[in-house]
Amino acid sequence: MAETSKTTSKETECEYEEEEKTFEDIGLDARLTRALLKKGVDKPTPIQRVGIPLILEGKDVVARAKTGSGKTFAYLLPLLQKLFTKNIQRKKLAPNAFILVPTRELCQQVYAEVSSLIELCRVQLKVVQLTSDMRASDLRAALAGPPDVLISTPACISKCLSSGVLQAASINDSLETLVLDEADLLLSYGYENDIKTFTAHVPRSCQCLLMSATTSPDVDKLKKLILHNPFILTLPEVGNQKDEIIPKNVQQFWISCPPGDKLLYILSLLKLELVQKKVLIFTNTIDMSFRIKLFLEKFGIKSAVLNAELPLNSRLHILEEFNAGLFDYLIATDDSQTKENEEAKESNGESRKSKKRLKQKLDSEFGVVRGIDFKNVSTVINFEMPKSVAGYVHRIGRTGRAYNSGSSVSLVSSDEMEILEEIKSFVGDDENKGSNLIAEFPFLTKNAVESLRYRAEDVSKSVTKIAVRESRAQDLGMKL
Repeated sequence: MAETSKTTSKETECEYEEEEKTFEDIGLDARLTRALLKKGVDKPTPIQRVGIPLILEGKDVVARAKTGSGKTFAYLLPLLQKLFTKNIQRKKLAPNAFILVPTRELCQQVYAEVSSLIELCRVQLKVVQLTSDMRASDLRAALAGPPDVLISTPACISKCLSSGVLQAASINDSLETLVLDEADLLLSYGYENDIKTFTAHVPRSCQCLLMSATTSPDVDKLKKLILHNPFILTLPEVGNQKDEIIPKNVQQFWISCPPGDKLLYILSLLKLELVQKKVLIFTNTIDMSFRIKLFLEKFGIKSAVLNAELPLNSRLHILEEFNAGLFDYLIATDDSQTKENEEAKESNGESRKSKKRLKQKLDSEFGVVRGIDFKNVSTVINFEMPKSVAGYVHRIGRTGRAYNSGSSVSLVSSDEMEILEEIKSFVGDDENKGSNLIAEFPFLTKNAVESLRYRAEDVSKSVTKIAVRESRAQDLGMKL
């Protein structure tokens, strides 16, 4: 779809309706309705109420709504319904629907949802997921048929096109629906060239859907690149973007502590059971994640580390165990921070050989902040503050999902106060007291902290850089 072929028609604004409707009311196929009931979903969310009828009509749609609002079903349900009802005897040379996502984890989750719906509906549709580490022969085998739905990152589509596994002419003849999920991340993850290469082959008749949690210049760029005269779905609270992004059911706290006392403070929170389980702990580097893990182990607190150097299957296995409740504490390295910090380490004197090995280990398509569906997280702890307001918003968005309550606690050192003030000014102000404000954590007393200091400092000394490096290598070796 060449950029010059876009229309310049004015985009249509469409607000979510307040009226209660069922899936039958909005025209959803009875098979899909029954499948949703089996999954415990009995009524559409606001974005689904308005988005599904528009998509069924064949409209291009841009939908912006916070994580957990039902965006995935908003595009999957009408997409599948269209595939159910189309002429299945028609010859196709490439998949009819492409779903592009920024991370492998999100690719896996969307694939699981599509597969589940297809199985419950008992229809003959083929869906595949592709990852850029697959060999050309494996990619060719996966696309044999071809499948009805293809889920992938943009980088893998580029690989398929350059290797001849996918033919541009076949895409132009067969593609009916293109979905860009988590669109606000696709360009920031470095996929701009991949997307431009692919969209040049998208037929003008293709229906394009763009799903995003936030608005950004990147989303606007994608909108101009692939959509024509789209419907823009906006929330009723147009004037209060803070409430759209920060759920009101998440209590936000912060604790002031010296950088050298952060291990002591997190021990106090967990050992004294001042935060509700399950807990997701965010750090900015992989080494710090393993330092926390080793430190907590000394006190009998079981945890696991999730980061970009682990193979995809290992990350999914860790996630499944955490979601199943096999352990209560998961230490996650923020994906964007991982890349920034590891690159900084490289520039500080590591050898070329080490740089190459590091780049081979880190997965550029890994995403924690956006792209992994953590189940029933009650508390998010920022052991280290994120580098941006957006990073903070996405981190605490891992709790308080699906109208459940949640909380976040940020450990803030003196050199992190500046970003805290930025976050505070974004999420709450004097006119908004009682809603979205970050308060000082009231449940941890100085005496409680000091009672654990001697033991904590003694243990922290034993968690040396060598111990961290060995644990990191051992963990990676076991997963491989």
